[in-house]
Amino acid sequence: MAGRRGFFRTISAILSGGLLEKWLAPSAVASAQPFQGPGSGPANHRSTQGISGNDPIREEFDLVVVGGGIAGTTAAIAAARNGLRVALVHNRSMLGGNSSSEVKLFPENNSGHQPWIKEGGIHDEFHTEERVRNHFEYREGIMNCHWDLVLYEKVLLEPNLRLFLNTHAHGVLMKGENRIGSVLALQIGTEKSFELSAPLFIDSSGDGFLGHLAGAEYRWGREARSEYNEPLAPPEADEKVMGNTLFFRAVDTGKPVPFKRPEWAALFESEADLPARNHQYIEGGYWWIEVGAPHHPITDNEEIRHEALRQLLGVWDHIKNHGDHGAENYGLEFVGFWPYKRECRRIVGDYVLTQQHLQDPKTLPDAVAYGCWGIDIHVQGGILNRKEEPYPSPHTNANWESRGTSVYGIPLRALYSRNIPNLMMAGRPISGSYVAFSSSRVLSTGSIVGQAVGTAAALCKKHSTGPRGIAEAHVKELQQMILRQDGHIPGVANEDPLDLARQASRVTASSQAKLEFPDPDRERELIFPHAQLFPISGDHIEAVQLLLRSNLREDAEIRLGLRAAESVWDFRSNPDLAEARARVPAGREEWVRFALNARVEPSRLYYVYTGAHPGVFWKAYSHAPTEPSRIPVGSTPADLPGERRWRPINQGNALCLQVFPESQPYSPRNVIAGTNRPDTWTNIWVSDPAAPLPAWIELGWDSPQSFNLVQLTFDTNPLRRETAPLFRYPDCVKDYTLEARIGGSWQSLAEVRDNYSRRRLHRIDKVRSDALRIRVEATNGAPSARIYEVRVYEEV
Repeated sequence: MAGRRGFFRTISAILSGGLLEKWLAPSAVASAQPFQGPGSGPANHRSTQGISGNDPIREEFDLVVVGGGIAGTTAAIAAARNGLRVALVHNRSMLGGNSSSEVKLFPENNSGHQPWIKEGGIHDEFHTEERVRNHFEYREGIMNCHWDLVLYEKVLLEPNLRLFLNTHAHGVLMKGENRIGSVLALQIGTEKSFELSAPLFIDSSGDGFLGHLAGAEYRWGREARSEYNEPLAPPEADEKVMGNTLFFRAVDTGKPVPFKRPEWAALFESEADLPARNHQYIEGGYWWIEVGAPHHPITDNEEIRHEALRQLLGVWDHIKNHGDHGAENYGLEFVGFWPYKRECRRIVGDYVLTQQHLQDPKTLPDAVAYGCWGIDIHVQGGILNRKEEPYPSPHTNANWESRGTSVYGIPLRALYSRNIPNLMMAGRPISGSYVAFSSSRVLSTGSIVGQAVGTAAALCKKHSTGPRGIAEAHVKELQQMILRQDGHIPGVANEDPLDLARQASRVTASSQAKLEFPDPDRERELIFPHAQLFPISGDHIEAVQLLLRSNLREDAEIRLGLRAAESVWDFRSNPDLAEARARVPAGREEWVRFALNARVEPSRLYYVYTGAHPGVFWKAYSHAPTEPSRIPVGSTPADLPGERRWRPINQGNALCLQVFPESQPYSPRNVIAGTNRPDTWTNIWVSDPAAPLPAWIELGWDSPQSFNLVQLTFDTNPLRRETAPLFRYPDCVKDYTLEARIGGSWQSLAEVRDNYSRRRLHRIDKVRSDALRIRVEATNGAPSARIYEVRVYEEV
């Protein structure tokens, strides 16, 4: 027993950093050093023995991923699915990192910031499965074991993936001066030490710890405004950064529960002590219980944990004992002891994301993921700074122009170290300025970045090169792999030459929906200019009608402009294609017709916009949570609170509009063209909601094709952020049959019941067929069948 106690004392000291340098020889392992510039870090790295003098267990892999948060877990799964033998090393007992039930930060998708952009791929698998299983809502402070179990189960299902939980990567062995050869790790609970070797590594540690050990060039703190010409950067560089947060969970016991504030807890006697810190929702804690400066979010993590706990208990005391917050029957069920970190070392790649790219993005040839979270820089000090608001929201009228973002591509060049050629990054440590990092750091963005680098790792093995080699010579192949596996990359469409569906000469369906906006349930005053984007199938727009209401005493003349749009989230075009004027009668509500008489390019997106007209209201509709979507796919409303940057009105909204002649943008041919979500077009087949199910769609070839894999992408609505418990996306196909025409007769290939997943792969015995049909018998609640994509392959 004495030996076992000594082991745990050693582990505790190592993990706290107190005995690391004493336990290891001074040059044994690359240790933490302040950043000194390119190539910084120790040059000599040697192995260490296992605990109690035993040699470490040595294992070899194709890829070692350090950090099992949502980014690292996704990266490991993606790599394993693409054929690599992967080690996933995580120093906690459960996967998920900040999103785990140990911390309870929920992975908000980006649809709250831009339309039609909810993350897909492996991340959608996590979210969809967790919502089906979880009896609690999806929000911060509420995350529970179901999320942990979904991530764990997804990892277990991958035969190529080896999971090392409770395993702390504490050192690296280098091959030469600048290549990582192995990761050294200690596993708490088993008394084992490991030496894990691979030709390629991913740092998804959250802190950029692996890159730091290896001597990767990295940035810390805020760059000076002049370095990247970023308006939101400070005049001079500094190390002022955001803080760490603890969450709590409270439950209603049905009877009064007293709470006595510990003497060591903070005190918040009045609402003035919590300025701009909303605490009406009392069940799940708050992101703003954040402790930052003067503490360092990495080296002072223990001090921050204690201080954040002081503040958390003080906030709970305020809710329970200072004012009526409706908390009499509530008691604390959970208090976090592992802080949610925001900051990290930002490992420098061949490309650095900056504020300009976030707000005025250009197409990047090596884009492999995307982001669009607003520029989210919190106030210095967090809750210790009681004089200021926690952070200036990028969505307010005052801040949108300076802090709002667009959908921007994240290039592969920002996802590998520029001086450690076999190191990639996923999650927070990617290459970006501090301002850009404040957007790219969020969980869901990290997850899709993880899928991108995990997939890139597989190509590195295939082509016997590193990630830089993939960026230079094989990025188009990588992009097509990501799309095939349900990822999305702005501006990149399906061009897979192996996809037999793209060669179909005919795509027909039982019916198709027309463009139709729902009836209003609200209205928006035209205090700012407003716009509505929509898809047009034909080559001209004769007129549009807006449902307007005026409370003015006199008639008002409104000018309406028509412009082209490059994508469902892009309102940056300037020249008007046409304009029209019409009068809005005083004191009335009616459809107002604008005769545009414009010739347009078919199968494209356009938007109409008004100026500001206070006293005039554009009737609108807002989607009801959990209900089937009535928002036309590929449509986006927006307003203009500043001078030039339109702000999408997100989360399922539409302005009431009629288009003449009628548009038919949901053609069956959409399933073999474009991408797997709305971007430059609708990219979806929707059956006529007036025609009852079943509905069918059929692909035909001029000559029989041999295939053994059919891939279907259904609709889990990329427009919405759903948080309801035990939830299934109602627009997703539930029951369907897959049929092939073989020798002139239809044969069933697969029958599926009770589906709720977006992407389904059907591996079948090889058939030779001249037609494929998907017959949709039922959805999870919507009146229409919806299919984004059909792919067909002959796999060897």
